[in-house]
Amino acid sequence: MKTKIDIRNLKKVFIQKDEALEVLKDIDISVCKNQFVTIIGPSGCGKSTILRILAGLEKDFMGDIFVEGLELKKYRKKFCYMPQKDLLMPWRTVYKNIVLPLEIDGHMDKMQELPQLIEDFGLGGFEDYYPRQISGGMKQRVGLLRTFLMGGDIMLLDEPFGALDAITRIKMQKWLLKVLARYKKTVLFVTHSIEEAITLSDRVYILSDRPAAVVREIDIELPQPRTGGIIPTDKFTKYRESILEALI
Repeated sequence: MKTKIDIRNLKKVFIQKDEALEVLKDIDISVCKNQFVTIIGPSGCGKSTILRILAGLEKDFMGDIFVEGLELKKYRKKFCYMPQKDLLMPWRTVYKNIVLPLEIDGHMDKMQELPQLIEDFGLGGFEDYYPRQISGGMKQRVGLLRTFLMGGDIMLLDEPFGALDAITRIKMQKWLLKVLARYKKTVLFVTHSIEEAITLSDRVYILSDRPAAVVREIDIELPQPRTGGIIPTDKFTKYRESILEALI
């Protein structure tokens, strides 16, 4: 498979008040085209920092990052980056929030694709609602569609379902898998949930506590297509035990 993202020996140190805080230490991560790869690790270990570096929000780092064979600084395509919060604008309707990337980039020519996308993302009939009028799960769908419309074929998703209740989270996992089966994307995903990582991923990278290093890499060999909330089979349970063992 063609490699989309290749991270080698990534290191990151934050300097605050003349003190050095080492966050990432020798991170190696590889993501192939159309793969769903998840990063899991303790809180504060630097998972989100990896996504922020890829998205260009953290400039100072050591190591090598290649995207589609190019150094990160030479890569000109956009990443579809969604931070932990949906960041919807409360004064804009669902529709106006969705089309924001198209307005910013001047790609309103893509508007003809929107009706089908809005239906596929489960937002049909809610276009004129405001964020305060829809559920948490719906807000995440709006945020994901807006991220989807950023134009790149690599999605960086930072705990998009972390604030949802367990039932809504399972529904959103099932929905996301369905959407990705239709609209092929390469995904680098961050989560704290072991079950979510197993359910969604082709590969899981497990990080240590700060300064984070990859302590284990696990390929998830479960049948495709998957659905959210996979019944815990023996294989699922073994993956869960292996990840939990690496984390603790």
